Amino acid sequence: MDSEESENAKAPEDGNGTQATPEPTTSPRRRTGCLSGILTGLVSGVLVAFYLTPTGQATLTAIRHHVTKPNCSNTQWLLQVPDSEIFASSYYFQADNIPGYGILHVPDSTIDGDLRTAWLQLWPSPSTHRRDSSDYIEWTFPQKYHIRLICIVDGWTEDSDTYVDTLPIGAATIYATDSAKPAPMTGSPARSSQCPSLKQAFRDYLNKSGLEYSYDWQGAPFSCTTDDVVLHIDSVSKSSMAYRKGRLISSQIGADHGALVGLSEVRFYYCPDVLCFLPTH
Repeated sequence: MDSEESENAKAPEDGNGTQATPEPTTSPRRRTGCLSGILTGLVSGVLVAFYLTPTGQATLTAIRHHVTKPNCSNTQWLLQVPDSEIFASSYYFQADNIPGYGILHVPDSTIDGDLRTAWLQLWPSPSTHRRDSSDYIEWTFPQKYHIRLICIVDGWTEDSDTYVDTLPIGAATIYATDSAKPAPMTGSPARSSQCPSLKQAFRDYLNKSGLEYSYDWQGAPFSCTTDDVVLHIDSVSKSSMAYRKGRLISSQIGADHGALVGLSEVRFYYCPDVLCFLPTH
């Protein structure tokens, strides 16, 4: 096509034989973007204006009181801290003496996503009856999260034998610690002054009638922005000891002999910043 034909193609003639000036156009993408921006601004303005009114604040309060709270079966808006980002440690961990098992129950077993593995330690341990015992397990995150729920599978839940032959934790203190400070040679890591500690009791699924259930996620409501959580074993229930009489396997640390206690799995759930105003317990 020569230059004259090209010019005629670009500028068609009008009815008087002169070239018509093309109307300016806006691309569909640009129109869509402008419309989205306008709508977003309008919605944001309405929401902010509504919130600043007494009615808006009352509505927010109503939402807080009537929303279904998260639990281990339905964590709602809470997000899980990825297991792969968690480092687990403890002062004690122990191998079992159950025939056919003989596993070293390290702290990482609580964050491997496998309910058949467990972290176990001697109970009572050499430090159990001291004022500041070393009966604890600690989980460290690479960054701070606003932890709102901790879900735990108590005891060793690989099968009915492992659950009955070892002990589940009866009661524990869960608290945040300052990960910048190294754990002491003995005793538990120091508690953070920024967050309250939680006293939590756990249910044993072995009773007088036998084993009711092999495992279940038990929730511990927690509220703290932290990168380090400690669970200190306070006690094992007397009924748990009684129900397992004659079944508990014994192990040892040096000259100390005792049963084994611990947990199989733990999950940590945190709230996204924009939803941390919602209640979790």
